[in-house]
Amino acid sequence: MINENIKNALLEIGTEEIPSSYIDPAIKQIETFASKALAGAGLKYAAIKTYATPRRLAVIIENLEEKSPDRTEEILGPALKAAKDAGGNFTQAAIGFANKNGVKPEKLSIKTSEKGEYLCFVKKIKGEKTEKLLSVLFPEIINNISFPKTMVWEESMFRFARPIRNIIALYGSKIIKFQIADVKSSNWTIGLHASDNSKIIIDFPENYLIKMKNKSVIADQNERKEEMKKSIDYAVKDTGSLICDEALVDEINYLVEYPSAILCDFDEKYLDLPQEVLTVCMKKSQKCFAVNGKDGKFSNHFIGIRNGVSKNQNVVKEGYEKVVAARLADAKFFYHNDLRKGLIGNFEKLKGIVFHKEIGTVYEKVERIKLIASFLNREFNIAIDETVLEKAVMLAKADLVSEMVFEYPELQGVMGKIYALKLGENADVAQSVEQHYRPLSAGGALPENKIAFVISLADKIDTLAANFSIGLEPSGSADPYGLRRAGIGVIRIVTENLPQSDLSAVIDKSFEYLPDNVKNNPKFENAAEKLGIFFRQRIENILENEGYLPDEVKAVLNASNARKMNALGTLRPKLDALRNAKNKGDFVSIAAAFKRINNIINQAKKQNAEIPENVNESLMKEAAEQELYNAGKSVQSEMAEYISKAEYDKVFDKALELKPAIDNFFEKIMVMDKDEEIKKNRMAVLNKIKNIFIIFVDFSALQN
Repeated sequence: MINENIKNALLEIGTEEIPSSYIDPAIKQIETFASKALAGAGLKYAAIKTYATPRRLAVIIENLEEKSPDRTEEILGPALKAAKDAGGNFTQAAIGFANKNGVKPEKLSIKTSEKGEYLCFVKKIKGEKTEKLLSVLFPEIINNISFPKTMVWEESMFRFARPIRNIIALYGSKIIKFQIADVKSSNWTIGLHASDNSKIIIDFPENYLIKMKNKSVIADQNERKEEMKKSIDYAVKDTGSLICDEALVDEINYLVEYPSAILCDFDEKYLDLPQEVLTVCMKKSQKCFAVNGKDGKFSNHFIGIRNGVSKNQNVVKEGYEKVVAARLADAKFFYHNDLRKGLIGNFEKLKGIVFHKEIGTVYEKVERIKLIASFLNREFNIAIDETVLEKAVMLAKADLVSEMVFEYPELQGVMGKIYALKLGENADVAQSVEQHYRPLSAGGALPENKIAFVISLADKIDTLAANFSIGLEPSGSADPYGLRRAGIGVIRIVTENLPQSDLSAVIDKSFEYLPDNVKNNPKFENAAEKLGIFFRQRIENILENEGYLPDEVKAVLNASNARKMNALGTLRPKLDALRNAKNKGDFVSIAAAFKRINNIINQAKKQNAEIPENVNESLMKEAAEQELYNAGKSVQSEMAEYISKAEYDKVFDKALELKPAIDNFFEKIMVMDKDEEIKKNRMAVLNKIKNIFIIFVDFSALQN
């Protein structure tokens, strides 16, 4: 039973089929915009709930109050001193302001602000009825949804992802009237496109979901997803189990309005094909799921999802099986053809694939990867046989010209590994062909063997150096060549596999190996510096996303020369040690002391003052400066030992030990002595103290 005193609002945008990737971002935009618009109108509500199918985007606003609240608005007029003349009479400025607002001058208020006193009219604004506000808000919601691509279908030239065919707009049982393009709002929508084009009348927003479900449309995407999973489980219960693919579940969820699972089969002869090939064929051709048999092994069964209730299942099943069989027959042909040709023979064919028109072909890129990988192997004593490494590099991109990858690009690397194993290559070499693409996402799995991580590093560093050299570094949200992902991949691989190493020489080599036309590009000159800044920014983002504070990250990165990719594996332990030290009582004061030293040194440098590299002990006339100098030498020696052992907590303990000597120095010593030589020497002492820790942490970067 509907309670008419508690009114909900409903907006449904009925369309032709929207691409599945557009839908989730669209309903998030609807929720965000509706929330802001309702807040701006002062309308209170209980909840905003969004729903979507391929053919409708909907929002229900629950318990939406019937009118916006009354409010007041202050309108400032002329300054009080200009509002009255010497006789105390209102001036023309005051009279004009009063007339404009429909009141007598004496009814105006006085408003005191920072700039003085002003005449003020307090305007009382009555709240508006919600249905009137919604007649503006609903069209604004529709107008403010953005899509990657839009289309026009009628004379007004209104743009949307797909043509709009109907709009439900209700507040309680009342239709909120407006028009978008050639469609007027109403209280009706259309049922399941595949089976029922009749109109569905929605009497109240509360009844929307159930009325749609009664017409074979599950409008709630979360309910629809669960229903799909239940249907799949029921379909496979006597056969085996689904091979889970959450990404495919999510995609299909926005391809159907009422999911029904159908168990299908393909000829067992195709089970000779690799499982990866079978899975991709079924997924790409008909959005079907692979199934394991009761023995847990990959089976010749698969699940198709139809849009609609379970009618005429045999006909639908036959259709799925026919399409999948054709795909598998093609795949079998590609597979045996590729194996017959082999992988090494594909290497020369890479000359026909352009990596980038300004950079060259994939063949040329692989030649550079060889050089960088070999340099990495020698530079860091990775101990990979050079012949094996070269063979692995030559095979890494060879499957790009295979017939299977041409048909199914998502199998690049995967097919290379399968073919390499079938053709008798070393297991690590075969694995590197697939894994050199890793990580495939910011948090994805890393290469698992040393051949794979070396080729992955070489490939990504070459890509970054080449793109930066022609000015293609990422800007804003634009990153069409995936350089941020490549940069994060380099950082993660180095951190995991070369934690103490300095990669600057490798990066320099990657620029050196680029073709002459790239090196002659005017943007090449600053490319290495820009790439260094890029790496630093990526490292900062990674660490800050892990919860480290920005000033902590900056303090450690400044000292670690992260721009040159130096000892990345030490960053987190150093940050953890810094956090531990900050929890100790004296840390704030010692950090302040080092900041003071740093400020003195920087000020001297700005004034071009000479700071000797070495301290002249004979010029130390005061015990306090001798004490600080000796304490610094002692701490420096012990600190170096702790750093070499990665005992970073003890390094900060040493910093705390210096506090009494630093305090005593500043209490008793005048750094800017009249004697120029003594002044320089004292500056040299402070510089020595500063430099003890600058290779470990930059205290000046800490906020407190």
